[in-house]
Amino acid sequence: MKKIYFLAAMFFFASNASANVYAGNSATPSSGKSPQTLAGGDVQLLSVKLTKFMVAGDQTMIKVTLKNNGTTNITSVELNWNDGTGDHKQRVVAYLNVGQQREIAHPVPLTADGSVIETKNVTVTVTQVNDGPDTNPADNTQQAPISIVSQSISKKVIFEEGTGTWCGWCPRGMVALDAVNQQYPDDQISIAVHNNDPMVLAPYNAGAAFSGFPGMNVDRELKGVDINPNSIGNYVTTRKQLLSPAQLTGDFSITGSTLSANVNAKFLINNPNTNYRLAVVIVEDGVKGTANGYRQSNYYSGGGNGPMGGFENLPNPVPAAQMVYDHVGRALLGGYNGEVNSVPAAITDGQNVGYTFEYTVPAEYIKDNIHAVLLLIDSSDGTILDGAKLTKTNLAVNDTKANAAEYTIYPNPAKTDFNLKFPANGTYTVTVYDMNGREVKNSGAVNVMNKTALLTIKLLPGKYFVNISKDGKSVTKDLLVK
Repeated sequence: MKKIYFLAAMFFFASNASANVYAGNSATPSSGKSPQTLAGGDVQLLSVKLTKFMVAGDQTMIKVTLKNNGTTNITSVELNWNDGTGDHKQRVVAYLNVGQQREIAHPVPLTADGSVIETKNVTVTVTQVNDGPDTNPADNTQQAPISIVSQSISKKVIFEEGTGTWCGWCPRGMVALDAVNQQYPDDQISIAVHNNDPMVLAPYNAGAAFSGFPGMNVDRELKGVDINPNSIGNYVTTRKQLLSPAQLTGDFSITGSTLSANVNAKFLINNPNTNYRLAVVIVEDGVKGTANGYRQSNYYSGGGNGPMGGFENLPNPVPAAQMVYDHVGRALLGGYNGEVNSVPAAITDGQNVGYTFEYTVPAEYIKDNIHAVLLLIDSSDGTILDGAKLTKTNLAVNDTKANAAEYTIYPNPAKTDFNLKFPANGTYTVTVYDMNGREVKNSGAVNVMNKTALLTIKLLPGKYFVNISKDGKSVTKDLLVK
């Protein structure tokens, strides 16, 4: 049987006239032999992947994951997709040994006509295996929806980083999030999901299900990917091109210990059968602690494992007094999978869906450092379709005007950036609000050296308030933008 397999592989690879995709193989096709045919096999179609949201003229490749459930090695399959406009059958070279699974692409892309704002199912079927019928065709068909959007809005990329203070390699993840927030502050949202340390949020840790640390899930579609300071930005540049099915907005306020988040999704699609949900993640920057659990294990100490954002110059472990943790996921409002019934099953283009979440902020959290992130989740596959940072509508009430003179903004008026002079080095949170108290720029945790920091702004001309907080105390300075 092994000899016949090699002869057949040669024939299909060398002489087939239809469009083929070579998906890789542990055995290489031979040449110079007469063609022969393998017996039919049993392929299972595990999943279908395509771009979920498109505008007129967009194209998407249809990718499928296949598994060989039979007793015969497979060299080719015939794939067909149909979106209601007709069949698209193609023979595809696809080498799968017994028990093996892999992803292959249909060579004919799907093009969105966009004449109607609609959602339709694309049906994908394995119609032949090894140029013959599948011995078990019952598991050969799956459907995937595709929606035409009325407006092209790019999504924000959601990074969920798996980390822990016990993890000696996890400084790599911290440095990576710092890098991507500096390079792409407005195109992504970063959340640190802690494991087995004082900052752990058990439902978040369980839902993310990282297999190793540091780990990273991107939009909960790419799971367990490498978190590398030098390449994390590539996920932003590629995935921010994906379209969102809704425009997400909202705000939150904290009164006493009660946080109230009012969120809205304005949908840009027609779909009579969604399974979408809304969720809000509460995130805190500038988290510190004095217990041993806040010490950070650091395998980069001494530089033997290369430079890592300054961690090579710190001890192992880094004392708790020297550690500040940002992007810490503190609460899941609506749960990891989103709030049930927060989005109706049938949605129409232009429809606004609102929801209110409430949360009691623990006394030990620093309210000035709290942020809220809105997620739109497709609960049919668990992926995050889009996200948004919610606007904070109330300024800090513990503004200390007596210390305001210790901070200086220059130039003021500013145009695209300004310098901020601090009374001492350290980690500060800097947030800019408009005249209505709405958050318009959040610089997150600013690590101040030499008592100064340069902050970039992209704001319309007018008057703004710059709120600077540290250790539970804050001041607010006026800023004019010209």
